[in-house]
Amino acid sequence: MIAFPITGIESASFLNCKKNNTLRKRKTSTAATAAKREEEEFDYVVIGSGIGGLTVAALLAYHEYSVCVLESHYEPGGCMHGFKREISGVGEFSFDTGPSFFAGLTEANALNPLASLLKVLGEEIETVKYDPLGTFHIERGVPGLRRHADLELLTNEIERFSKDGAREVASAVPEIRKMFEALSGLPTIALRTDWRMLIVIGKRYLEKLGKLGAYGNVLGKPTTSLLEFLDIKDPWVRFLCDLECFLLSGMDASGTVSAEFASVFGASDRFKHSEFPIRGAKTISDALVRAIEKRGGKIRVNAHVKNIELNEKNDQAVGVKMQKDDRIIRAKKGVISNASVWDTYEKLIPKTATNVSEKDYKKNTSIECSDSFMHAHLGIRADNLDFSHLGGHHVVVNDKSKPLDSPGNVVMISIASVWSPEMAPAGYHCIHCYTMEPFDNWKELKANDKEAYEQKKREKCNVLFTALETVIPDVRDRVVLELLASPASHEKWLRRHRGTYGAIIKAPKLFPGASVKGISRLHRVGDSVAPGVGVPAAAASGVICANTLLSLEEHFAFLDLCAER
Repeated sequence: MIAFPITGIESASFLNCKKNNTLRKRKTSTAATAAKREEEEFDYVVIGSGIGGLTVAALLAYHEYSVCVLESHYEPGGCMHGFKREISGVGEFSFDTGPSFFAGLTEANALNPLASLLKVLGEEIETVKYDPLGTFHIERGVPGLRRHADLELLTNEIERFSKDGAREVASAVPEIRKMFEALSGLPTIALRTDWRMLIVIGKRYLEKLGKLGAYGNVLGKPTTSLLEFLDIKDPWVRFLCDLECFLLSGMDASGTVSAEFASVFGASDRFKHSEFPIRGAKTISDALVRAIEKRGGKIRVNAHVKNIELNEKNDQAVGVKMQKDDRIIRAKKGVISNASVWDTYEKLIPKTATNVSEKDYKKNTSIECSDSFMHAHLGIRADNLDFSHLGGHHVVVNDKSKPLDSPGNVVMISIASVWSPEMAPAGYHCIHCYTMEPFDNWKELKANDKEAYEQKKREKCNVLFTALETVIPDVRDRVVLELLASPASHEKWLRRHRGTYGAIIKAPKLFPGASVKGISRLHRVGDSVAPGVGVPAAAASGVICANTLLSLEEHFAFLDLCAER
């Protein structure tokens, strides 16, 4: 599976989007309701409804704990929410704001917990299965590489660009398959971070873990070490691996951990296809929301948290204080933050938390973050367009000689309506494309000179249209709906530090864990927590956190259900 960066948030103009009746019902805030809520208490309060927050809340609700999820945006889902826009005389377009490529949504994948989790929760989703999962436009004037899931088909594609590279990849394929088999020996749904993990391994997975021994020395290292282990030296293939890593983690092969790279290639090869959720990625977050609400859990939108509340000793999380009226929502068993590591430490943990050492504070807040993004959401006329060969997902590299994370150098394109036609009116397509862009100065420009801000936004988004012309030469003439967004939009709507894609933690360094030193009953989930960025990793963080909070009996019962289904 390749996961495009989990990005995207609508620009300010999206505020006028229609909100459905369900959301309107959730946003009731009469004086009587507010008074009642002052005395509310739940087992767990979750700050943020990204994929990590929804996953941990859904699993805890399944085990009959009372949960309340507080979301600042007007719709749950975090980066994986969607929105609609209607054009008079044309019809309604549905857009994804983030994820584009998926695998393991309906078929159990040991390293992506979503399929198993959604089955147990009774919220399976419908998907379209397809291959290749995308087209990579790397060499100008040369038909793009069709990124097949099947590694043997991919090897044949690579031969068009490098015969030596194709031979090296062909030799590595059996080893990659063995690695994935070994990695699958300990499924994500089995993981927890307390000492009880030893019991889980001892009772269920000890024999299977033995297969990891042959690869133990390389899987925790950067992907460059894995490529050396696999004897892949060809420059063109090494560049392709850098690109794959960048799409996964925001880093090239020198920073992306080998286990992630091996698991992605192994999983896609196992399934021989990718999956796209019918009606878009929002259906995943919608399924998790249903799983929470049907078990009595609460999802509240437009609910801004001011800070985490601590006990008298300032060493235990006991609830949260709301920004609007300072009312407290109590948490009997714990608070879980789906905010980023920077926002959690700098904005949510109160200054009175003196047990959080200066060393730990600096260690977490000084974690490097990636750049943000420029976005374009477009509705276009589809007449005479044929994507049967190229597919709906594309990556355009403008200059191989530049770093992949250079602003505007790599453009990601998702034409979701190729896989799910109901997302656009008949005769039209919906497009989401984006590229890296530094956050600096965008927020200030938007606040101080709106005309200059709009002009800069149009200029910076030109690279997106140029990349689109690689796939649809006359795309500018086809546009009937154009929505452009900047890093300032991303930062505002996600309430996310610098509108960043995520943490830059280069292997062999590890992402921080879910616990917060110095404050008990405070946990973290999301893409700045181990295992890291991407849909499977963020979902895994929620599963791992929930498992750690569960008893062994509850955990084993969940594993048995996953095995049955």
